[in-house]
Amino acid sequence: MLVLLLLCVGFLALAWPYLFGTWLAVQLGADNPSTARSVTGWVLEGVWLAFLLAVPIVAWLDERKKKEKARRLELEKQQRRADFGEKGARLYEQAAASVAQIAGSEAARAGWLGDPADFDFRADLTAIADNLRRAEEIRRVSGEGASIKHLTAADKKMREDARRAIAALENAAKERSRLIGECARQAADIDTQLADDRERGVSAKRREDLRNRLGPMLYGTQNMPAEMLPSESADVVKARAAAFRELRGVLRNYRLDGDGV
Repeated sequence: MLVLLLLCVGFLALAWPYLFGTWLAVQLGADNPSTARSVTGWVLEGVWLAFLLAVPIVAWLDERKKKEKARRLELEKQQRRADFGEKGARLYEQAAASVAQIAGSEAARAGWLGDPADFDFRADLTAIADNLRRAEEIRRVSGEGASIKHLTAADKKMREDARRAIAALENAAKERSRLIGECARQAADIDTQLADDRERGVSAKRREDLRNRLGPMLYGTQNMPAEMLPSESADVVKARAAAFRELRGVLRNYRLDGDGV
């Protein structure tokens, strides 16, 4: 029974456009049966089947695009490690992340940082990459000379110059990355201030609305407390309660007197 029910549901899920199309064609004046009725049903059915086929295809293409992007990013990271070394690659990725943070900030989107060309850090990233690549090349070549014995004074001086050149190149890259990171922090501060301003604006509107609605209720002359008149209902209830207590006392005394006889 369950299998039959599932088959019926599956058939309707596939065939409902054809059934709806033929019904609609008849409602619009087509004969039953007729070519117009069949064509209308099959056109709608074809559109529905094309949609059902397109959904998994689009999902597959999107997943493939994501995987391709992830693979490309991983290859780029591996290439940076080879070109810049492990530390250099981390330094470059940190600078690139700061650039992405600046570009995606509300401060940038709202124009507080100027035109997009004003905070285009591609030249800075290129300079960092060039310095790190050159430093790694010098380090690699200089390291090959570590196993050479009987170095001359000129050789030793060259290796010392290589160490100084590596330090200078890396320090320049670190300083440029630090400056970009500082810009990212300032953009984040602007975002925080903008968010705080929005929150303060919302609070101000709510306060104004509260004053406009609550003020007349509390301070309007038409809402001043009127003189309270005696409550007739309360007087009646209190009188009847007193009468009830008096009657109970009479009955209690009567029972006591009766018991004494």
